[in-house]
Amino acid sequence: MVEKIAIAIVGQMGNEKMISQNMKERYVYALIMMTEKWITVGSIIGISFLLKQFLPTLFFLGFFLCLRKRTGGYHANTFWQCYLATIITYIMVTFLSPVMIANIKITYSLVVISVILIAIIGTINHPNMDMDAFELKESKSAARWLIALESMILFASILLEIQKSYISYMSLAIILCAALMCVAKILKQEV
Repeated sequence: MVEKIAIAIVGQMGNEKMISQNMKERYVYALIMMTEKWITVGSIIGISFLLKQFLPTLFFLGFFLCLRKRTGGYHANTFWQCYLATIITYIMVTFLSPVMIANIKITYSLVVISVILIAIIGTINHPNMDMDAFELKESKSAARWLIALESMILFASILLEIQKSYISYMSLAIILCAALMCVAKILKQEV
């Protein structure tokens, strides 16, 4: 459905001479990706309002989306599989957060392990991405810098004693990124 709408919009843009005909395929792809991302993020934000977890969710999304963009990891085969897995995972995050707060030593241990894994692996080169050697090197470097930055933010948040739910959501974002990288490695979703 999203693809049909994107094709129609880009087709109209081509008819109106807003884009060149040879660029249509790229515009369709870009529009599909943006639409799917906004559907997913919009759904998560909507659920966060229902669960009264809007601010912690913003921390989670900020940490997770920035890191995931650079680290890669497991990818589902279709948008709808990805969407359902993402929504279910987000709901699990909201239910795991109080457990993580109650078991803070375990949480911190998992974060340390996750940070080390991300620092070692850097980036998963998924077949859909198919990065060349230079792109992969740059992506790994960016992932390592970002995990260092996010670790410092998390550590500062702990020292400043900000609300525990924010800390648990940020922690879960890092842990989830590392877990998705491990799943991709196990399923051999890399080139």
